[in-house]
Amino acid sequence: MAKKRKKEEKAETYEWVPPQFDEKEFLLKDLRSTKSLMITAGLSILFGILAFGIGTLLGNLQLAAILLIFAGAAALKKIYPLLGIKESDVDNKILAGNIAMFIFLALGIWIMLMNKPFTA
Repeated sequence: MAKKRKKEEKAETYEWVPPQFDEKEFLLKDLRSTKSLMITAGLSILFGILAFGIGTLLGNLQLAAILLIFAGAAALKKIYPLLGIKESDVDNKILAGNIAMFIFLALGIWIMLMNKPFTA
């Protein structure tokens, strides 16, 4: 019987081609997300001061102050268009980070204002 000759298969060469990168669009998206971050930081400082006012100055209403902070965090997506940021500019990952930062910064401001140097 005749032996079959093994044919050497030529290995296909795959050449990786990088995708098109739009540097201008990348920078604009980064600037828009930074703008939303700065607005969130300002709002969280404002809400921390308001929580201090509600929770301490108006009486013993700490629960209402905490609810104010969490309501502000939940309303961020609705507040952004009022301040000139489109909803499409802030994707879910950035929004989740902004909400977390809002809550922690507002709580930090509120706790800082309740302590000795700021209260009598």
